[in-house]
Amino acid sequence: MFNAVKIVVTLAAITALALLLAPGGAIGSDRALPAAHRADFVVMHDVTIDKPVHGDVQVYGGSATIRELIDGDLLVLGNGVSFEGAGRVSGDVIFAGGTLRNSDGRIGGRVYSPVSFEGATAMLTRTAVVLSLLFVWLLAAVIVTLISGREVRLSSVEIRTSPLHCFALGLVALTSFVLTAIVFSYLIPFVIGVPLLAALFVFALLTKAYGIIAVFHAVGTLVAGARSREQLARRKWLRGDLAMVVVGVLILGAIRMIPVVGTIVWQCASVFGVGVALATKFGRREPWFLTWRPVAAN
Repeated sequence: MFNAVKIVVTLAAITALALLLAPGGAIGSDRALPAAHRADFVVMHDVTIDKPVHGDVQVYGGSATIRELIDGDLLVLGNGVSFEGAGRVSGDVIFAGGTLRNSDGRIGGRVYSPVSFEGATAMLTRTAVVLSLLFVWLLAAVIVTLISGREVRLSSVEIRTSPLHCFALGLVALTSFVLTAIVFSYLIPFVIGVPLLAALFVFALLTKAYGIIAVFHAVGTLVAGARSREQLARRKWLRGDLAMVVVGVLILGAIRMIPVVGTIVWQCASVFGVGVALATKFGRREPWFLTWRPVAAN
């Protein structure tokens, strides 16, 4: 039976760490990045940074023209880097292909190529960070599944049977979270806005954390799940909710290591996760609000 207290306590404990895996990047198709960003960006074409970017920028197969501050690292695997105007990078610049132009005094960290020892070390460090965060997701998924395997399984079934419904509900929910946060922010001067924003933030994080674990289960079941009871009975391994969740983490984790594609896949997983968590009420399949029932006649 679902234990609400246990699941909330568990998710609250792992949410802060799980949030670190949230894809912060965006995949753009424009030649210039708009409006003072606070996220990491991955692009696969020539790009011009003409607004401040608070995060890392990765460019594959193109050149980078830097006209404003990048408050992070810059990785360019393509046709080089050019600094203009007030352009500068507060972190390291890693590039392969092309040349580095007009960079004197504009780079706060080091400059090196991935083919060098320092560049290879930096890229391995990035990979190690991602793998460490994936391990956190694995640990969180195992804990939640052991506590509430039935609920995770029911949510997984919902994703596989009604994917469009879950995705649409997830998009609506994420939009609603943002709009509600904006409304609550106007109440901050009246004190009441702070607890409302905190409550909304915690609820959104719990929803996402539980939902992505359900997505892990759904992916594992689609890839490694038995097609019949007879097949399942013959198996000695890869059976049960925990096995499906672990398989899902490994598959999505491997995809997460792929530039660009991994970011898109994890963003979609987040949308599906939020949608299925709300659609199934965290696997309980109960209505969110009280339902009216006629009084039975004596």
